[in-house]
Amino acid sequence: MTAGLLTQINQIRHRICTIQRLGTVAGMTVILSGTPALAQLKPEAAPSALGRWTIDVAPEYFYWQEFVNGVKVDDESGLRYGLELSYKDLQDEGWLLAARFKIYYGSVDYNGGTWTGAPVKTTTDYYGGLGELRYGYRWNVDEDQYLDLMGGFGLEDWHRSLNGAGGYNEKWLPINLKAGLELSPKEKGRIVTLGVKVPVYTTEVIDFGRVGGGTVTLHPGTLPSFYAEAGYKFTKNLSVTAYFDSYFFAKSSSETEEISGMNYQVYQPQTESFEVGVKAGWAF
Repeated sequence: MTAGLLTQINQIRHRICTIQRLGTVAGMTVILSGTPALAQLKPEAAPSALGRWTIDVAPEYFYWQEFVNGVKVDDESGLRYGLELSYKDLQDEGWLLAARFKIYYGSVDYNGGTWTGAPVKTTTDYYGGLGELRYGYRWNVDEDQYLDLMGGFGLEDWHRSLNGAGGYNEKWLPINLKAGLELSPKEKGRIVTLGVKVPVYTTEVIDFGRVGGGTVTLHPGTLPSFYAEAGYKFTKNLSVTAYFDSYFFAKSSSETEEISGMNYQVYQPQTESFEVGVKAGWAF
């Protein structure tokens, strides 16, 4: 074999090795460049279905008044103190669930009359609690706020004790429906709520045991009332909110009850109650 032929064979072998090396490098380049694309095909983790709880300290000014034939016959006013726990789904848009629980207590001033009609100034003790469940739809209105249309029902139970001579005890149990609009911040921002509440069925049990009588069960009538909130969420956790709530009840039917040996017509007059307070809340 001549020297020239050997030289040509070596050149061919060198070219083949070079092509093989280039092919290996190109293949690795395709694999590496394809890796991000394959990673992008992995399914994203589903968003958490858990909601957010908030606990609020809620002192409030309470006002209660009763009317007979359009004339106010008594009123109550003073401070009550509450503790509230609320929940709302974490949802960017769509259907969501919310709940609220509250307990409260307070002793307020009473100015009016007893069951005999005799004028009296004394105090009234309150303690009670409520629970409500709401469901609605959320719109993502801008980068900072949600708008929620919410409706639901609530159950409240409070005990009212009129102190002093001629005093008696009451237990109220209204079942109410409510609906309203709620502007909620995503992380921080404005809090605004406005809605209507209707006590669709109310039970009032009056215990005259302290004045020689029995118990009477009444059912005050239904009237719509309003509720509202306005505040600000300063951080993901801290918020301060002013709130207004109310109950309106129409006059109940009368029941005859014997008290201290005499018969009396007992009924619940047309009644209005108002609560104005400030909530300091912490979300977790």
